[in-house]
Amino acid sequence: MITLLDCIHRIPSVIERILSGQEEAFRDFDCYLSGKAEQLREIVLIGSGTSNTVSVTARPFMEKAAGLIVRAVYPNEAASPDAVLGRDALYVFVSQTGTSKVVRQVMDRLMELGYWTAALTESGETPIAKASACHVLMNLGPEEYLMRTIGYTGSVLDLMLLAMHVGRARGYLSEKAFHEYLHEAARVPAYHKDVTKRAEEWVRAHEEKFWGSRCVIFTGAGALSGVAQEASVKFWEVPYIAAFGYELEEGLHGPNYGYGSEHLVIVLCDGRHEKEKALALTRYTKETFGSGYIAGPVTVSGDDLLVELPGNDFDCLALSGAVQTMAYFLAEDKGIDTTLPHDHTVMDSYFKTHW
Repeated sequence: MITLLDCIHRIPSVIERILSGQEEAFRDFDCYLSGKAEQLREIVLIGSGTSNTVSVTARPFMEKAAGLIVRAVYPNEAASPDAVLGRDALYVFVSQTGTSKVVRQVMDRLMELGYWTAALTESGETPIAKASACHVLMNLGPEEYLMRTIGYTGSVLDLMLLAMHVGRARGYLSEKAFHEYLHEAARVPAYHKDVTKRAEEWVRAHEEKFWGSRCVIFTGAGALSGVAQEASVKFWEVPYIAAFGYELEEGLHGPNYGYGSEHLVIVLCDGRHEKEKALALTRYTKETFGSGYIAGPVTVSGDDLLVELPGNDFDCLALSGAVQTMAYFLAEDKGIDTTLPHDHTVMDSYFKTHW
């Protein structure tokens, strides 16, 4: 029986497959960009759920690599008749299953208006892939669980690569810089394996703190704000723990007033972006309430989760393995059988988000 943990442990090999196959996966996309790239002014990422947290995570690097404004937008926002949608944008529709109803509706509408669109799905046979003007294969391979771990990390990398292809097509990113980024991304698998191992040991030693808290609050800067939001999703859907995710600065403007000993705050830090602020928040929650930890290559005290990261723009891919691993082992400790199929019969009688 393949477990959710097996999927997490498969991520390094998925990253390697995505990188080795990226030129082929983006061949049609490169052709589609021909004659359009220089006219682009922004990239708009449209997706729901994990596809949205994927977009939030990838966005900072995408702006850096493409040299364009990048926005992550919920499908319903784009579907609004009041939405302002520019003609000089590339609209990228992110849906691993390729069956999201609202994503498809927005894509169809923009295609009818003649806007530039591309779809990113797990297969060329998905409904969204078949209907799209341009399709990019995620190249994730099979994923046995709806609680996406492979899908999250792999899709973040896919969007990062998409931005690199846009930047190269625009002449913004040199061929040398393009391949330097590929080299940096190729360092992630080795770090990811160590991060998940350390996260398993750490969460087993601190699981009582999770069960004794009313909720878990994840926070991080830059790409790690997206990892924090995805962590909150995973904690709700795997161990059924109430969780929230905030961008680091945003989490200091309101939520910080409500922090107490019953709230567990986990600060995600890559040791480069907003390091001092991340350490200060950890000290505040740890010393004032006894309920704060930092996860990354820097720590406040010996009970924090110390992990090594590549030290580059792809750190988020490695650190995401930590929160996924935490969610899995907390579910196991709670006796939740994550291998059981999900019965959505009752929910589907009220609403259906996918075909």
